[in-house]
Amino acid sequence: MKKFYFTMMAAVCCLALVSCGDDEPTHITYKSVDLGLSVKWATMNVGALKPEDHGQLFGWADSTGSHKKFDNITISYRQDGNFETTIVNWNSVYFGGKSPLTNISGTEYDIATYQWNANWRMPTLDEWNELINRCTWSLETNANGTVSYRVTGPNGNHIILPMTGIRATSETESGRNTMGYYWTSELLPQSQQAAEHYESTVPCAAWCVKFTETQQPALTTAIRCYGLAIRPVAR
Repeated sequence: MKKFYFTMMAAVCCLALVSCGDDEPTHITYKSVDLGLSVKWATMNVGALKPEDHGQLFGWADSTGSHKKFDNITISYRQDGNFETTIVNWNSVYFGGKSPLTNISGTEYDIATYQWNANWRMPTLDEWNELINRCTWSLETNANGTVSYRVTGPNGNHIILPMTGIRATSETESGRNTMGYYWTSELLPQSQQAAEHYESTVPCAAWCVKFTETQQPALTTAIRCYGLAIRPVAR
């Protein structure tokens, strides 16, 4: 009976999104900022405790955040002139499966909705474009040593986007504090894969945003099983 009681208490702690340490529980409050855009942006990443934290890296359409291995996914490369083609053989049911949705924002595949609550969702391609093109991006180093961009909206309000790094084929995180990778909610259509130098019989990539200390934010793509950061927007 005691074992069952402690198991239930552990589950409650996880569901309540609190820290069950020796100190008082730390309740996470999710806040949004009105930047003067079409949507309000969250003040921190999924998996973070405060705005300057990196948060966690997730595969696209992995609402549980538990799939880090490339199960039934093989990736190789071929040099074609000046470009490297990424060859992806996709037989996985994870990260949206073989027939993924074109837009997972607010769906069962959206980790912002699944891990936070129904008031939150992943941003779309247009919403990221708006953040990139209508805001001022200024590089800064935070008090805890993380390198971020301060993104200031047309109305003067701002959010912080840390340099999160990426988890790619090595399955280990790299590039933290030197580059930021953030998912959008939208799939790269199979018809556009060749232009982005992918070769696959199924849609294998999704749109994301990349920035570095020397490169301003720009839209790019990444294979769906790669681990990137998530910055939610409010519904």
